[in-house]
Amino acid sequence: MLKPLTNILVVDDEQEICDIIRESLSSAEYRVTTLTDSSKALEYLDNHPVDLVLTDMVMDEYSGLQILEAAQAKQQDVMVILMTAHPTVKMAISVLKKGAYDFLVKPFKLDLLKSAIHRALSHQRALRENVHLRGQIEFLKVANAHTSGIEIETFLEMVMDSCKKELGATAVGLIEIDPNTKEPIRWNSITDDDELEAVVVDASIIDKFAGTRRTKPVIEGKRITSKEQPIIRMSIYQPLYIRRTLHGVISLVIDSVFGQVTPGQLDVLAILTNSAASAIANYNLYQDLQHSYLEAIHGLANAIEARDKYTAGHTDRVCKLAELIAIELDWDDKQLLGLTMGCTLHDIGKLAVPDSILNKPNALTKDEAKQMRKHPEMGLKIIKGIDLFKPAIPFIYSHHERWDGKGYPRGLKGEEIPLEGRLLAVADTFDAILSHRPYRKGASLQSAVDELVKYRGVQFDPMIVDIFLRVLKEGKVDIKGMYDLDEDPTALEIKISTPVTETAPV
Repeated sequence: MLKPLTNILVVDDEQEICDIIRESLSSAEYRVTTLTDSSKALEYLDNHPVDLVLTDMVMDEYSGLQILEAAQAKQQDVMVILMTAHPTVKMAISVLKKGAYDFLVKPFKLDLLKSAIHRALSHQRALRENVHLRGQIEFLKVANAHTSGIEIETFLEMVMDSCKKELGATAVGLIEIDPNTKEPIRWNSITDDDELEAVVVDASIIDKFAGTRRTKPVIEGKRITSKEQPIIRMSIYQPLYIRRTLHGVISLVIDSVFGQVTPGQLDVLAILTNSAASAIANYNLYQDLQHSYLEAIHGLANAIEARDKYTAGHTDRVCKLAELIAIELDWDDKQLLGLTMGCTLHDIGKLAVPDSILNKPNALTKDEAKQMRKHPEMGLKIIKGIDLFKPAIPFIYSHHERWDGKGYPRGLKGEEIPLEGRLLAVADTFDAILSHRPYRKGASLQSAVDELVKYRGVQFDPMIVDIFLRVLKEGKVDIKGMYDLDEDPTALEIKISTPVTETAPV
């Protein structure tokens, strides 16, 4: 790949000096333009990208300081070296304060000029390489955020924000597609101009990479007028690949005077895009693993219910009831996923309970009841060591604790009991009261409500009971579909009474 030429502009009202400098700088790495008219020099700077400007201090119409200011207004990293035959210390200090890189006194040796230009361009390369370094830092920042457990949506927003900041973009969009159907499954944008939002998340962007294995960005530009100034609006589309398969595109809109993007900036974009691809790949793998685990969980729940014919459908019903309470508590998606897992597995410890006890048609003996009470601890042992099941632990281990401290297995009291256990205790007991058992028939809806009210503040957290009864009263529980009861929940009579010291039936 050919190295791009360095554009040098020489401005001096003496043609002889321009010719000497042009001749001394003639090489394969420099493209030198000389002008003797300072007004034409300002016009040139308006329309051409320049890496270094070498200008006389005193000229006909405009001074070297005006040339300096015009060059800096167009390009932040332009290097400017001023020349003068009448130097003063005050002048030198003034031009250096305004951002000139160096100050040469005429007449000067050409070797001194070449050395000053070489130093200026080396300094410029260091500044441009710093963009690449910042990109590495941005990558480390977002990569650390990903490993710290930040949600995928938040992480991808961080990637877009870093792209916008490091490339000076007006708008950034990210489209993720299903690699099989090519249909968008996730899209988001960050813009300074609302009208550009539709541009950076336009699904047709994907077509630019259809049927190709192109990994380099597509860069397009068009001249527009913004704030009465002509600029080039650049669109950059960086493909997002996972295992050589297109999974999306990060797109940027950049308003630029000369339509330039440096190699360092493209490196930044590539680094951040790879970070996004890695995050999406890991998220998809986690989702696949999670789906497999959830299928395994349902398999375990079915295994439990298959052993206990009297609890068929118990797990699904409890999940539905508990979720209604959790929604009232404003639980987020992650908490609701943990709730589904916990409710599904809450009785997994019953796998260790003998069938003779689990399906006994009459009341249990003390020894049998003691063995049955071990199922929370047995459930904990079964899932121990499986990281994905950690959210289920408080549900499994705490749903038989009591508000008054007389529950099991740890005898926790009040808010010592994890909220998950307190929530599940209400849903689990309500379902148990309405369900048929070998030793009793399921109760009526009003009876179930009365039991919850009766043991509110004794066996159950009063707040959870109140939330559930409100949900029930509002008709949000499908009593007919779940229990085949014709009672109308909205017509229930709910009277809060003084708590008793017994235990609700299960």
